[in-house]
Amino acid sequence: MQDSCAITDILVIIPRIDRYDLAILTALQSDSRMSWIELGEAVSLSATAAQRRVRALQEAGVIKRFTVALDRNLLGHGLHAFVSVSIDRKETQLAEEFRNRVQAYPEVQACYKLSGNVDYLLDIVAADIQTYGRFIEQKILSLAAVKDASSAIVLDTIKEPRATIPRA
Repeated sequence: MQDSCAITDILVIIPRIDRYDLAILTALQSDSRMSWIELGEAVSLSATAAQRRVRALQEAGVIKRFTVALDRNLLGHGLHAFVSVSIDRKETQLAEEFRNRVQAYPEVQACYKLSGNVDYLLDIVAADIQTYGRFIEQKILSLAAVKDASSAIVLDTIKEPRATIPRA
């Protein structure tokens, strides 16, 4: 199994993407705050050409936004967990309420709808195990649509999530 898609796969989606665009994406994933001059030097383009390409990648939707990577622990989120949630899918109104509530909870960093035996996977942060336990009991298990939830506490982060850039 390959860990990244081929350049031909992305060319189908964005026909104008080339090795310079791929180099720009790689550089920006490492440091999205670099200046246009630094970016241009990193990818062997002028600063103006690099800036023009970044804007084109934004307009095409390849670059959705620029953001920062935050240290959860330093922000008081000493506990990181993934929660598998099974819901009552027959009650569409309850399922919609679940999705709306989960989106509003700041503790939920991400929510993924899945195929298989589990319906949703929640990425959750909390200050500590007690805070986490209260959140699960009071905010997740109390939702009418939730049939079951199973937690997995993160012991160590080996690799942070980021988009895979196709290889040339």
